[in-house]
Amino acid sequence: MNNINKDIVASYLTSHYNEINDELQDLSSHQNFVGMFQAIINHINVLLTSGQIQKIGTKIKLIGWLYKRGNEYVKYIIENLFVQSFVGMKRRCNPQQWADLYNTIPANLKQVYLLQNKNYSIQKSIS
Repeated sequence: MNNINKDIVASYLTSHYNEINDELQDLSSHQNFVGMFQAIINHINVLLTSGQIQKIGTKIKLIGWLYKRGNEYVKYIIENLFVQSFVGMKRRCNPQQWADLYNTIPANLKQVYLLQNKNYSIQKSIS
């Protein structure tokens, strides 16, 4: 059932990210779907800075659920913006925090993350 489009995803995001609801609603009203994901990434980085790993896990699980049900455009944005942000999150974490956070990432997003890192490693070794 891959039929959730960006408008439905925007509605889910605004209702599940209460802390940044106003910003998400504003971005949604301007049809700025990519901006909504950037706002979520920024919010997660704030949570990371304050050591709120459990809250981050809950936030990421929603994105995994949306990825599973999203149409191709939704998946594309999640893969190329949200999952890419895991690299920066890993850099900001100490090893234990990353292990805790990584354990909360849904399997479908982990699969994308691992594939992206594998492809990056291959490209890096070629150049």
